Amino acid sequence: MLDGIDPWGLTGPDGLNQVAATFLGATVVLLGVGVAVGVVRWASGKATGSSENARKGLRMLSAGVLGAAVLGSIGGAIEWGSSLGTAGLMPEAARPGQVVIDKKPPKTTCTAQAVRDFDDEDPMLTHAERVAVVDEVSDGALKVGAGEQVMTLKWYPTGTDCSAENTEAAAGTEVELRVYDTAAVGGSDEQVRKHTVN
Repeated sequence: MLDGIDPWGLTGPDGLNQVAATFLGATVVLLGVGVAVGVVRWASGKATGSSENARKGLRMLSAGVLGAAVLGSIGGAIEWGSSLGTAGLMPEAARPGQVVIDKKPPKTTCTAQAVRDFDDEDPMLTHAERVAVVDEVSDGALKVGAGEQVMTLKWYPTGTDCSAENTEAAAGTEVELRVYDTAAVGGSDEQVRKHTVN
């Protein structure tokens, strides 16, 4: 989850790796200077018979080696730590687990509604035939009352046949019926009825 994120410059040319390289460079310089000065002082103490100079030379040599070891271990620790990846810095319980998304199959493969505009069809269906199509598509859920004239019917067919010839509406989709009530008070009245298929 955190891999690839560099919040504090853990990697890169100006990050902790650069600091580690600086420590390693300082280690080499200190080792060289400490060893050189220690060896010269120890050798001059031995040559002149001065045990004090020889002892101080050995101490300088030991301090140079010890300082180089300490700085080298710090640089190595930084290099090792910055190569772990930032996800390793998270507690085990906070690390991301595996997420499984269970997708249900689509209710229909048709993306457009099938439309029957009964008044524009040739040959034109009788009233009884229109009511039969409405019953078949809505599975009997949409009713056509007395004095009502079926105008249009819209639905989403199921399966691969998305034409108006497929009268099986897909589950979970909506069937829309438009009728004219010719017996309505005050003249004809248009009504739209909808039903969601189970």
